[in-house]
Amino acid sequence: MKTNFLKLFTALALVMSIGVFSLNAQIPKPSKPFLIHDKLPHLSGTIKVLWDDEDLALSNEQKEKLSALRQNTVKQVKALGKKINKLEVYIVRATLDGIKPQNLKDDMFKLAKLRAKASMVHLECIYNTREILSLEQLEIIE
Repeated sequence: MKTNFLKLFTALALVMSIGVFSLNAQIPKPSKPFLIHDKLPHLSGTIKVLWDDEDLALSNEQKEKLSALRQNTVKQVKALGKKINKLEVYIVRATLDGIKPQNLKDDMFKLAKLRAKASMVHLECIYNTREILSLEQLEIIE
């Protein structure tokens, strides 16, 4: 009796876990909001790590500018990321529910536009960071 109960309980747990995994597979995890992945530098992240590095030797003025740039960039990317992830979830669910691709066309273009905006914020951050740093400082972080 005890053995049968254990086998039944194990089988039930296995079936339930498969159901949970398949449900999770349908809802995408938040992804990077950019169009280009892992090919462009995230200079502000590198600078954050080296903030007080003697070799990098950031001036107080540079620190102020870089802090403001980072705060603005992160704020914009987070806001766009929320919109992107919400739209992705909607598109995935609609697709799995059998919605015709043509009915999702406008949403796909909206998603592409949001990703393009996030990518432009990233490009502007790279450009503005390079404008703030000296050539010697850039050599250290790049």
